[in-house]
Formats: sequence, C-alpha cells, structure tokens
Amino acid sequence: MRKGFTLAEVLVALAISAVLLAGLFASLQGTIGAYRRSAAEGVNRLTSRLLVERIALLVRTGVSFGPLPDVASENEVESNVLEITTSKGQEVEIEWDSVNELLIMTVDGVSATVLGGVVQTTGGESITPFLLQYENGTTLQRVTINLAIDPDPEHATAMDGGDETIRLTTSVMPRGGLY
Repeated sequence: MRKGFTLAEVLVALAISAVLLAGLFASLQGTIGAYRRSAAEGVNRLTSRLLVERIALLVRTGVSFGPLPDVASENEVESNVLEITTSKGQEVEIEWDSVNELLIMTVDGVSATVLGGVVQTTGGESITPFLLQYENGTTLQRVTINLAIDPDPEHATAMDGGDETIRLTTSVMPRGGLY
C-alpha cells in the first residue's frame, strides 16, 4: 500500500482548483460590476427626482417668478429658464443649457451644474423644461416642470437597452396662489 498522492494526481487537483477559482473570480467580478452600474443608475434617477422636488419646493415657497409674459394678456410662457425669488430674498435661476445638456442653478449669482444629460427630447419631439401659467400676465398660478434626462451611458446596464430616457414631470402652485 502506498501513502500520499502521486505528482500527476496533485497536478490534476491543482488544475481543477485553478479552473474553479478562475470561474468563481470572474463571476464575482461580474456581480460587483453589475452592482456598481445598477447603483450608479439608481443614483442618477434619485438625483433627478430630488432635483425636481427641490425646484417644486422653491416654487411653492417663492414670492416672485419669471420670466413674465411679453404681453399682459398672455397667460402662458414656455421657457428654458425659471426665475424665483425666495421669501428670504434669494435670487434663484434654473436654466437648461441645450448645448451641453445641463441644468444649471444660479443662487445669488453663484452658478453650479445640478444635473447632466438633460436632453429635452422624447420620441423625437422637443419639450420645454418649464411652462409658467399666469393670471392677468403677472400672477403665477402654476409651473409645470418637464424634464427628459438620459442616464449616464457609462452606467447603463444590458437590461436598460441603452436608450431609456427618464421623464420627470410635475405641476406645482406657489403657496401664495392657494389662498
């Protein structure tokens, strides 16, 4: 009777173990990559939703708005810019930069990009980010926020199809218009 393993048996066992470990490592690496892409896409969606909620809050609590209609008899203004003066006197401007596909927020003269990939095109049709509805051309009744956002393509998953546009729409009234 012999004791131990032959060199051939050890080499075969090492080869089988190496193949199994390589497969396990590749599977683990793929899972981690999918998680990162999925998490990044979730962050894109969450950031977009939070931004729309923030703009809606600014409208609800704002005291003056722009742009105003060119003629007082007009009651609707479609615009790439939304101007808001808060109750504390802050001047806030939210602007869609169509060239760079960015949403830029300026607060008291300080600008920052708050969202990228804002394409404003769905189904081949262009949409305007802001629709302001006035009464008598001066009193804001409602703002409709309508954003079309392409998530970061680096974080798209195979399930996304690569061309999914996030469409966020809300309509909000200033609180002063509720009473």
